[in-house]
Amino acid sequence: MSLANQTSAVSLAPGKLILSGEHAVVYGAPALAIAVARHIRSQCSVRPDTAAGLSWSLPDLNQQGTLSWSDVRAQRTLLNNRHADFESGQLTAAEILQSPQQLVLYCLALCLPDTDPASHLQLTVTSQLPAGAGMGSSAAAAASVLSLVSAHFGQPLSGQTLYETTRYCERLCHGRGGIIDSATVSFGGLVEVLNGVPSRVENATLSGDWFYVNTGRPVAGTGECVEQVRQQFSGADIWQEFTQVTGQIRQAVLQQQDATAAIRDNQRLLETIGVVPAKVARFARAVEAAGGAAKISGAGSVRGEGGGAMLVYGIGDQALGALCSDFEYQFFAIEEDSDGARLSD
Repeated sequence: MSLANQTSAVSLAPGKLILSGEHAVVYGAPALAIAVARHIRSQCSVRPDTAAGLSWSLPDLNQQGTLSWSDVRAQRTLLNNRHADFESGQLTAAEILQSPQQLVLYCLALCLPDTDPASHLQLTVTSQLPAGAGMGSSAAAAASVLSLVSAHFGQPLSGQTLYETTRYCERLCHGRGGIIDSATVSFGGLVEVLNGVPSRVENATLSGDWFYVNTGRPVAGTGECVEQVRQQFSGADIWQEFTQVTGQIRQAVLQQQDATAAIRDNQRLLETIGVVPAKVARFARAVEAAGGAAKISGAGSVRGEGGGAMLVYGIGDQALGALCSDFEYQFFAIEEDSDGARLSD
């Protein structure tokens, strides 16, 4: 669908949470993730009374600006060059992007037609997702902007193409585009990664009490965590154990069975590979003592107290609220997004 003749349009892309396999997927083991109904929202409108170009706004970060179309294209060239510098070892992954809006501008630049538009576009991007807390905020931002702007210029991206383009853009955030994040925010619902290939698991819905808990932004980045695990466990048999527990969680979700034991086992494996800070491990034990289960959902951290996203299953919101108050954590109930990135009314 083309939005070229509309004056205003909106897109949404969901966040994501990993149910199992966040580190194991690197070693060929399967992974499961779910799209969550908390979104990044992009809105664009045409301003016919203003000179051709782009006005952009990220209200959550109190950032905004105006650029010519040539400046927008220059951002694409700049970031491609910076990624090339990363690949040659001149930059770290964290140094590719110099500011959050660059990802948004890069995605928009990818969707520009060969000839500069004669119109002035106003783009506003807002987020319900905490940054750096395991919910796929960068992939969701990319998918939201790509969905909207590609449709605006008459070349809409969807399905597999949207996933591939989102992953290509997200490589700017981590050096390598994440399969799980990009696929889950693009496809929606429950997504499985097998042998590096993502696909949606149809007719799968979460049942029971599932919650997201923010244990604090990790001090160590994803790349550092993955590298430390690689140094200690790259040839270990533990990845077979991760494969088994991921299969158990998948079966529990598909057949709406109790997932408590499998999630507890998953958390123990994550603690074994060293990506669960001590405070977060204590919180998991407290959840277990209350009758539930909790596990890190994401890369975790090899330093500091914050472990990013955590899944909690099997206890009510009042009991969880009391525990989170003790640990000074925030939480919310998980609601699945079955649609993925899309245009919205």
